[in-house]
Amino acid sequence: MPASSAHQELVLWVARKMTADGFLVLGCDGSSPRDGLWGSLPWPFEVRNRRPDLCGVVPESGEIAIGEAKTSDDIDTPHTRSQLRVFGRMQNRSKEIPCRLYIAVPRSAACSLDRVLADVGLLGARHVSRIHIPDCFIREERYECA
Repeated sequence: MPASSAHQELVLWVARKMTADGFLVLGCDGSSPRDGLWGSLPWPFEVRNRRPDLCGVVPESGEIAIGEAKTSDDIDTPHTRSQLRVFGRMQNRSKEIPCRLYIAVPRSAACSLDRVLADVGLLGARHVSRIHIPDCFIREERYECA
């Protein structure tokens, strides 16, 4: 099933944040009209039969990052919980430190994300970067500003 436009907008926000933090995005799931070069990248690698929306690396250090975009309807699901359990426990081999995990959600869904992160043991984890995007920046009718 193709990703929603809202999901793809959130993927772009994760790619932007990862890039701003020094990661080179190497894999991106899907495409949108405004994704530029990220839309031409190969799919991210699979981890335990789960594929993240994005993956990246800091070329100088080899540090790895995983990116996930979640619409309001996608946050509190068994699939997301399974992904977060796997991705949130990945470690960089060379330094045995956790891989960075970026998660973008609509701002109105931040509390739902916190509940799910708490349930999977990642709430407050220093390697998890939550990105709360104002709903009006996400192109889907129900997120439009009034």
